Amino acid sequence: MLTRQRTRLRLAGIVVVAAALLLALLTALQSPAGPGSATQAPAMAAGRDFLNKYVEPDGRTVRRDQGGDTVSEGQAYALLVAGALNDQAAFARVWSWTQSHLQEPDGLFAYRTNAQGQVVDAMPASDADVLTAWALVRMNGPAAAAYHAEGRRIASAVLMHETVRRGGTLMLAAGPWATGEPITLDPSYWSPAAFAALARATGDPRWRELADSTIRLSSELTSDGRLLPPDWARVNVTAPIDTPAPNREAPSVQYGLDAQRLIVWLASGCDAPGRSLAAGLNAVLSRGDRAGALALSPVGAVLNDDHNAMSLVAAAAAAQAAGDLSRRDQLLAQAGQVDRAHPTYYGTAWLALGRILLTTRLLGGC
Repeated sequence: MLTRQRTRLRLAGIVVVAAALLLALLTALQSPAGPGSATQAPAMAAGRDFLNKYVEPDGRTVRRDQGGDTVSEGQAYALLVAGALNDQAAFARVWSWTQSHLQEPDGLFAYRTNAQGQVVDAMPASDADVLTAWALVRMNGPAAAAYHAEGRRIASAVLMHETVRRGGTLMLAAGPWATGEPITLDPSYWSPAAFAALARATGDPRWRELADSTIRLSSELTSDGRLLPPDWARVNVTAPIDTPAPNREAPSVQYGLDAQRLIVWLASGCDAPGRSLAAGLNAVLSRGDRAGALALSPVGAVLNDDHNAMSLVAAAAAAQAAGDLSRRDQLLAQAGQVDRAHPTYYGTAWLALGRILLTTRLLGGC
């Protein structure tokens, strides 16, 4: 009798342990990937907010604070957000509008339309092309096969028209216009996560090369994470050199709304050297009021103390890379406050993308 009781107790203990392990597994599966995150709800709410405020029912993403025009980058952001939320209907609408209004015969996308949806700048921008291809190859659902095929076609066009090799290094230029001499680079167009996903989807090793060159070029431009990345750069023979914007919007080299995206891409990627670079930049951005400034010099001097949610999202990415999750969450909350007080298409888009990339696995993860 005693033996049977002990056996029953052991079996009961095993059942309890198994149930606890199962509960832990289910909790882990339901939780977001971001370190320290308790729920996906804030990221999903931010994504829904962007889609509701800036995407029209026909699928056009409108820059309401910039005259009501549309840029290919905005369409790509909407595709990524809709895909992360698994909103099949929104994704289909955005892709349909993008394909019918912006896509060119070679597969790339015209950069800008006016408020009426008429193309006014047909030159592609490589960030939109890469992110659109990424959004398509990762989308699931009934139309997945068609999406994936189109994503691979766009990826091939990017490699053909928007990359250039110098000194053995394959680089993503800012667009077809930027592949001549000098090669013009926008470092914020480099997303290691997107490049890795396209490498898997296409089987083309050049995408892995681009992921690797992103780390190498970013390291050179930031002195191994000691200087902030520039909005723009050019290639001098084989070395990248920071430069003012080609259109001279900014008269000097700066870390502004463009470059801030690079820190998010590096911090959310799966390459440890990229995350290390982003972590190093936390030392610059955590001082004084730099985190919220619209533009800084490479060493961190404030050039423009206006505010945009993007600046704070970038600082949050650097904090996460450095392991300071409390500061990350604080900065993301501040970004939300800034965007509510001064809403912009760009700030709202990157508040959504930042939360999704940094605090969840909704766009992949490591």
